[in-house]
Amino acid sequence: MTTDSAPPPVRLPAVAPALTDGVVHLRPVRASDAPAVARAGDDPEVARWTPFPSPFTERDAEAWIGSRSARETVDWVVTDREDGAEVLGWIGLHDLDTGQRRAELGIWLAAGARGAGTGRRAIALMTSWGFHELGLLRIAALCLSGNATGRHAMAAAGFEPEGVLRAYEDVKGVRYDTAVLGMVHPDLRG
Repeated sequence: MTTDSAPPPVRLPAVAPALTDGVVHLRPVRASDAPAVARAGDDPEVARWTPFPSPFTERDAEAWIGSRSARETVDWVVTDREDGAEVLGWIGLHDLDTGQRRAELGIWLAAGARGAGTGRRAIALMTSWGFHELGLLRIAALCLSGNATGRHAMAAAGFEPEGVLRAYEDVKGVRYDTAVLGMVHPDLRG
C-alpha cells in the first residue's frame, strides 16, 4: 500500500484563482461570460459531445453557468489572453469528494482552440492546481467513446486509460460507452 504523502485536503475556495502557464489562461467563470460562452459553445462538435443544444444561445449559456454555480464545482473559462475577453472554452472540476480527495475533470473547447495544445495546457494547469492546492489524490476524466479528440488531449496531459463504462452516458437520446481515464497525485505515481 502506498503511503499518503500529499498535502492534506483544503476547503474549496469561494472563487477559483486565475491560473496561467504564460500561453493559456484560466479564470473563474462569471455570469457576465454568457455571451462569450455562447459564442464558444455554439459549435457542432461541442454540441455533439455535451448536453448543449444546437444552436447554443446566450440564454442557454446563462442557464448553464447558473447550473454550474449551484453545485460544488470549480469552473474556469479558458482564454489565450490575460484579460480573458475571448473565451476559448471551459474546464472544471466536479463531483469533488474532499474526504476521498478525488474529483472529475470536465472540458470543452471551441473549434479554433482545438488541435493547438490548448486543451493539454489547460488540463495541466487545472490538475496541478487540484493536486497541489486542493490536496486531491486522484482526478478522473470520463470521455464519450467517439470523442477521440478529447481522449487524445487527456492522454497528452498525462491521463491514463483505465477502462470503458458500457452504455454509461445518454447525450440527447443516444447512449454512449464512456472511456474512463485517470491521473493520480505525482507522489503516488509509480
